[in-house]
Amino acid sequence: MSVEPTSLFPGSPLADEETPAPTGPFAAVALEASVDKSLDYKIPTHLVSQLQIGQRVKVPLGRNNRPSHGYVVGISPTTEYPKIKPLLSIDDPRVLAGPRLMALARWISRYYVTPLGTVLDSVIPSAVKKRVGRSQVDRVRLLMARDQVQAMLEATKAAKRRAILARLLQVPPDEAVDLHHLAGESGTTAATIRKLAKLGVIEIRAEIEPPKTAAEVADPIVAFSPPELNEDQQKVMNELSPRMTAGGFSVNLLLGVTGSGKTEVYLRCIKQVVERGKQAIVLVPEIALTPQTVRRFTQRFSNVAVLHSGLSQGQRHRFWQQIMTGQAQVIVGARSAIFAPVPNLGVIVVDEEHEASYKQDTAPRYNARDVAIKRGQLEEVPVLVGSATPSLETYQRTKTTETNAAEPTHENRFLLRLPNRVRGLAMPKVELIDMKQEGRFRKGVHLLSQRLEKLLRDTLAAKQQAILLLNRRGYSNFVFCSSCQEPLHCKYCDATMTYHRTAGAHAHGATSEEGKHTGQLHCHYCLAVNPLPDKCPTCGKKLSLFGLGTQRVEEELVRKFPDLKFARVDSDTMRSSKDYEALLGKFATGEVQVLLGTQMIAKGLDYPNVTLVGVISGDTALALPDFRAAERTFQLITQVAGRAGRGDVPGRVVLQTFMPDDPTIQFAIKQDFDGFAAQELGHRRETNLPPFARLVRIIIRDQEQEKLIARADDLAAAITSAIESLGINLSMKGPMPCPISRIAGYFRHQIVLSSTAAGDLQRVLASVRQSKALAKSDRIAVDVDPVSLL
Repeated sequence: MSVEPTSLFPGSPLADEETPAPTGPFAAVALEASVDKSLDYKIPTHLVSQLQIGQRVKVPLGRNNRPSHGYVVGISPTTEYPKIKPLLSIDDPRVLAGPRLMALARWISRYYVTPLGTVLDSVIPSAVKKRVGRSQVDRVRLLMARDQVQAMLEATKAAKRRAILARLLQVPPDEAVDLHHLAGESGTTAATIRKLAKLGVIEIRAEIEPPKTAAEVADPIVAFSPPELNEDQQKVMNELSPRMTAGGFSVNLLLGVTGSGKTEVYLRCIKQVVERGKQAIVLVPEIALTPQTVRRFTQRFSNVAVLHSGLSQGQRHRFWQQIMTGQAQVIVGARSAIFAPVPNLGVIVVDEEHEASYKQDTAPRYNARDVAIKRGQLEEVPVLVGSATPSLETYQRTKTTETNAAEPTHENRFLLRLPNRVRGLAMPKVELIDMKQEGRFRKGVHLLSQRLEKLLRDTLAAKQQAILLLNRRGYSNFVFCSSCQEPLHCKYCDATMTYHRTAGAHAHGATSEEGKHTGQLHCHYCLAVNPLPDKCPTCGKKLSLFGLGTQRVEEELVRKFPDLKFARVDSDTMRSSKDYEALLGKFATGEVQVLLGTQMIAKGLDYPNVTLVGVISGDTALALPDFRAAERTFQLITQVAGRAGRGDVPGRVVLQTFMPDDPTIQFAIKQDFDGFAAQELGHRRETNLPPFARLVRIIIRDQEQEKLIARADDLAAAITSAIESLGINLSMKGPMPCPISRIAGYFRHQIVLSSTAAGDLQRVLASVRQSKALAKSDRIAVDVDPVSLL
């Protein structure tokens, strides 16, 4: 516990040696207000017996003693400080963070360099803190003996009172009845019943309404017989079963091609855990995938709880209560579900573990996959992570157990494979289209190649469905003046603006009757929106639209396939998970023939009538200045290709690219993950990048460039001093401008730290943190294990 007494008692001198030490007990409180230390508070006498570690409390803070919220993280009979303020009140009597969650929060605070109070504020949902939707009902119980009530009933002449007492005598002893139900059944009012409470005859107590089940957000499907496991699945289950039944910590990577039945393996493992009276947490990367996943689990398990940000506050709180009380067998959710207050955890499953959406982009900047592994270690339970295209970090740390390679082994990490699709289905055939050659034989701009157009027509004629992927939203990502050779930039960011067509414009083309483009310019970094100018703001000449986005493909589909029933799926059209679920319902029934979208449609979709997948531009992300560009490209192409051919009809994939000879594209065509991984890992080893090194990216920002440079230099000096004092061999690059050097009006510099040992990085960061060089949390962002360096 630590606190600065002068900051708590401004204007008062420190106590001299004769000042008596304060008497305990004392509570260490981690404040939600981003104070990077716990503060000691005196526990008032009337709260001593009630206060527990993990409770949310209210305390005075600062010169003005403003009431602030925090969490009790320790209780001690003594304190090292002479004067301590008293704790004000217990905000919530429940222990919101039990011992295991508290241990996990402490690890996140250390590893991701975030104040413990900020971590706990993220761990506990806001609906729980505010008690939103905590449905309460008033229940009535008899306080007097039943023979006394019977005597009162016989003696009273008031008809309404007699009716109330008569009904209460029918309620079994020690049970209660709802106040409003009692009023209705006795033909009286709640006010009349409350008068009896004032006389001491009855007690009226507010009680929490029991939580609802997962049917609230996803209706259960009629139960069915589980499919028989194939040889590959059975082999995997034979290896996993002992770990599920015996418990104990292990990390198990299930590397299975798309459509290989990974979910069925998850379900079988969870069933073994549930049969032992334990619970499971299942993480999925996108909110939009949660309802689909929940339906699969409600087929097998009687009580499934859901946690993700798409729920209402009331729904989220009720599920949280259900989980905390141990009623939920399986908890399904996106990133934050890893903090579910499960009292008897048995297994953690992380589906599509490679997804960047598991990484939070605000403090604490945790990766839910890595937090899941740490929680599994703390609670000594197995962790099962799965993907057709696992992250190279996870793959490298598990493949050595399979190959006996001359690499450091990772204890309790195992690689399991599902190399074939279920039911003997073939992997889809992939065709490569060189768009440079395509342009030589056709006039004008065509985003769909002739081959893709033909296959799309054949698919529709056969009453089958298709998916078209372009991982870039909007209409044009480059608005350019050919006269002054300048693109239109966002005035708040060092980034070009993306042109978005007005909603509904595809029905009439992208221009107005006067031939002018109708729509707006959007910045995808600071979210600024500006009207598209008629002319170049600099020289007054005509502007041109370059580049492509989903809206431009949409326009081409309308022109070339006027009768096509299709839907565009991107963050502009899908405002919530309900929108996405409704659209997928139409796709499942055939009401929608083609889905056109961004990466939202590249994962998790399993529709047997999809026989064609078209990748409009397979090299969109390859040119990005980020060391994960090739990995992301391979993952995206492989994942979307896997949506085809999941039924009885073989699937086809058309991959359009301007870089047909790029090794990443070639490996994606063959769907050869091991080959791609071997090549990419070789490059990473040569350049000392993850997984062969650990990275920390520190971003410093300021609206004034001179102040930014000075602050970045000061921080770099503090880091250098820490490295030298600790005697650690650690690489530091920077300070230097970020690839996107200004966002939302703030100039940005970065410092990138690299080391082969994560512990060395943590020691340096802890030293710099202790020196308060990282104190300006609104100007300095520490990103441990970054998923991007853009």
